[in-house]
Amino acid sequence: MLLLEWRNDPLTRKMFKTSDTITWSDHIAWLEKRIAQVEPHLYVAENENDIAIGTIRVDDRRLSYTVGPSFRGRGYATEMLIWARNRFGVLIAEIRHENVASIRAAKRAGHEIVLF
Repeated sequence: MLLLEWRNDPLTRKMFKTSDTITWSDHIAWLEKRIAQVEPHLYVAENENDIAIGTIRVDDRRLSYTVGPSFRGRGYATEMLIWARNRFGVLIAEIRHENVASIRAAKRAGHEIVLF
């Protein structure tokens, strides 16, 4: 449920390529398909108190990530993206040109950025 809440957050939707609200049934279908993959590469990041703060998804060399609304602006995105670089190498982050915070985090973590 938390992943769906984060995905449907208005700012998150605004920054995705597809800004439609996702239904529970569509989310569950996607999640079941994702988890069934041999290597789903879907991770939930937690902070020092073991509280879920965001997600990272890797598809081939493409990186997608979200920081939960109440955890934004604390540097978690950069930490998450450094973790992803250390695990998978340099990845491609497609980021909306107006998403300055995300661009900054991806640059700090050393990923390749493709603006749209």
